[in-house]
Amino acid sequence: MVRPRTPLSSYGRINSVEVEPGKWRARARYRFESGRLRQVERFASTRAKAEAALRRALTEIQESTAVDVKRETRMRDLGERFLREKSGRAPRTVETYERSVRKVIVPRVGDLAVSEATPERLQRLIETIAAENGPGEAKKARAVLSGMMGLAARSDAIKTNPVRELAPIEGGGDGAVPIPLEALPAVLDAVRRDERMRAADMVDLVEFLAGTGARISEAIGLDAADVTILDVGGDAAAIVRIRKSKTNAGERTIRVPAQTAAMLKRRGLREGPVFPTPLGKRRDRRNTSAEWQAFRERAGLPGYTFHSFRKTVATALDQAGLSPRDIAEYLGHADPALTMSVYMSKAVGGSKAASALDVPGHEVGPLVGIVNGEDLRA
Repeated sequence: MVRPRTPLSSYGRINSVEVEPGKWRARARYRFESGRLRQVERFASTRAKAEAALRRALTEIQESTAVDVKRETRMRDLGERFLREKSGRAPRTVETYERSVRKVIVPRVGDLAVSEATPERLQRLIETIAAENGPGEAKKARAVLSGMMGLAARSDAIKTNPVRELAPIEGGGDGAVPIPLEALPAVLDAVRRDERMRAADMVDLVEFLAGTGARISEAIGLDAADVTILDVGGDAAAIVRIRKSKTNAGERTIRVPAQTAAMLKRRGLREGPVFPTPLGKRRDRRNTSAEWQAFRERAGLPGYTFHSFRKTVATALDQAGLSPRDIAEYLGHADPALTMSVYMSKAVGGSKAASALDVPGHEVGPLVGIVNGEDLRA
């Protein structure tokens, strides 16, 4: 018997599963007006809460597809319509969109009608954001505005997308500042001595970032099953499989420095997250970043972010003589050119690279050479 198709603007059966203790996922497939089926999911602490959150999201999607965008539609309403359309994207992407719409764009032009969002007005808006929030925030806002106005153009509320006419945004391309290698030991020592960082069980997490250059989302996404502890001549060694990454290239297997391996062994991993909260739950990226920012302010450190460790590791390995391809594989980059242009800072001294990462110079090459399918214990 042929299975009936899901009607347009409706969804199929909701499936719920407990993905980890205290975390339920509710999932269903929604069929849009285009005929395309897309999976929508929500998470919560119980089955009932996850299913309720999913039904609310599906109802919002249904409402968003039933309401037309018109010339008189306010920008704040267009922004919410845009967010509903993007609700199925990765959580971090949705978070970025929400912040840009609700915290940056709508407070400034939320009451404008779609037809009033001319290239001239939007250009002034972007320039204001760049001046008040920085070029990086302006670039995010421009990308979101392009999506919003593209939605309006597809709805025939306007003839063309006005964002295409805006001038390029200057600056904002440097991103996180790498921690100088000579300053890294002092930063890590400050982390170890901080009572609140110890109480929050953040010390090992920071040392893992400093030793591997992993993204913070990758580190807090690690489970005990992703770590293999080896005994190599009586010394600790560890192989880490990174599965939860922002890109396909980010999914990789690496061997970590000896000090990092010793730390992982010391944690006595059994099951669940490698770096959980003190209550044993998986960490939230935003809360974890807020903990780091608070520590940085207490310690009087410069504006180093978690991504600063990633740049420092890339630079250290570069100065230690690894090729761009090796470093890209270790960091999970698809394009070595990105590694070279964005992550390798020539301002960081090279003589201390290996010792700063606790990797003897003659072992740095094999550290990355054992990536992606080769015998990691050779």
